Amino acid sequence: MAKGKKAPELTFQQHIADFLVREHGYAVLEQTDITDTEHFIAEDQLWAFLKATQIDSLKKLTDDYGTDARDEVFKALHKELEHTPLWLLLRHGLKVRGLEFRLYYPKPRSAESAAAKKHGENRITFRPHFYFGETNQEIDFVFFLNGLPIVAVELKHEKNQTVHDAVAQFAARDHARKIFQHPFLYLAADTSDVMAATDPRREQNFRWHNTGLTNEAVTKDGSEYRIEFLYREVLAKDQLLEALSFFLVHVPQRDAEDDKPERPALTLFPRYHQSR
Repeated sequence: MAKGKKAPELTFQQHIADFLVREHGYAVLEQTDITDTEHFIAEDQLWAFLKATQIDSLKKLTDDYGTDARDEVFKALHKELEHTPLWLLLRHGLKVRGLEFRLYYPKPRSAESAAAKKHGENRITFRPHFYFGETNQEIDFVFFLNGLPIVAVELKHEKNQTVHDAVAQFAARDHARKIFQHPFLYLAADTSDVMAATDPRREQNFRWHNTGLTNEAVTKDGSEYRIEFLYREVLAKDQLLEALSFFLVHVPQRDAEDDKPERPALTLFPRYHQSR
């Protein structure tokens, strides 16, 4: 049993994990697949995506750097992550030694276009019971796009705790860890309610992310939880890629001037009903 977890919460988590595999076809990552333990990147996943979609650019890089080509990609990625949000790199691409690489492909307008095949190479995977740090701290789910962490989820079962406990858990973490910087969305949920933030450092950053005043299961036979929309819709591949392509907004840092205080850079993400 995962550390500190009680049976209802584990059952809730396993139900969602099974749904993600069965309905969305997501593969489950092993903890050992996440080979970059500073930035929490499944490096083989990203490398496989680049080979499947941009082999010509990789060949040019390999011609110049030989067996160091892979290291050049990840060195460039790490350097960019020092000052650029991961989701912006996903949206705009990564430059490596003068070559441009896409880290994902958005959905093209036509399914018959050449870009459709590359879009089909995007891989959403997830790691349940994601462990990090020397003391093996845990996040219930982390989702990856082509090996890059994009969403983190904390779940609570109302028999023991609520969504507010999940929010408090996010806010109490060691935010120097990159897993609390790189994903573009942090979701806190119990069996009835969902809250979301792009920055998990403060409880006040989390906003309601429900379908309405009360959530109801989409499936009416009693087999699903009231937050079924979260794992059926919000965490679906098309929805995540659409959010990445269109809904996220970057607000640059504002320096202090006159009567306006300094404001750090931030990312905006719409409420559930605003993205429908």
